[in-house]
Amino acid sequence: MIKTFKIIYLAAILPIFLFSACEKDGTHIMPKIKAINKEFSISGFVVGDTLEQYFDGVKMRDYYGQVRTVSFQNQLAFEKDEINMELRRKSSGETIYRQTFNINDKQNVVPEFYFDGLKFSKGYNYPDPQGDEYTANFYVDPSGGSSPVDINIDVLEYYYDSTKPDPIVVVNTTTIPIAENVKPGEWTPYLKVQVPIVTPQQSGTELYPIVVIRDAKTKEYYVNKNRDYSTVNMELPYDGVSPGKVQSIYLNKIPGTGKSFFLLFYDLVQLFPR
Repeated sequence: MIKTFKIIYLAAILPIFLFSACEKDGTHIMPKIKAINKEFSISGFVVGDTLEQYFDGVKMRDYYGQVRTVSFQNQLAFEKDEINMELRRKSSGETIYRQTFNINDKQNVVPEFYFDGLKFSKGYNYPDPQGDEYTANFYVDPSGGSSPVDINIDVLEYYYDSTKPDPIVVVNTTTIPIAENVKPGEWTPYLKVQVPIVTPQQSGTELYPIVVIRDAKTKEYYVNKNRDYSTVNMELPYDGVSPGKVQSIYLNKIPGTGKSFFLLFYDLVQLFPR
């Protein structure tokens, strides 16, 4: 029985041969490649359920989180004049997107998409900034754990001492809540981010605001019980000088080396610019 791959999607001719090599009566045969297009691209974002990518019925890869084309994935090898791509919901096998690529197309581009586990959309929708207000919504991925989290601004009051192993000495922390009891797997509504106005408690100190995540029940830092590992890189307003801004922050706690974790985060507003 002849076993052939209808579509080969990879980086070079040698891997194409390796993946498409098959046998008939013990004799190796190769499919005839008519053309290779090096202008394939796909971009989007996936949460809630994994998407499986198929070409002419052959599964190639899973997509979750940020979807983007890397250099060794930008080629389509045509055995025939057209290739059919499907994106299927992993949990059910349902096909939620189809696209056909033609051998004569100069580029083979999948339009930018967002999949929230239920609905497949052309891009990610978010509101426009209102005046000088900063708003943000948050999604905590359930793969990092099921416990609700708190998201706060911590304003660190510190001074610098070069004689210490850690020269940044924090003498006081003021916490300003942004979101409380955020349940993993659900987007929060858009919440107003307050201007972090704090008065120093000691002379000779400086103030530095950061956004941190804590376990809502234990109040421990979310990642490795460590402040630095639990810090989110997002923009904060400054009184009277900042234009309005909208941010949509995706957060996930990812296994690192040993028993440690690291925090993965994206701002979907930056990934889907208008």
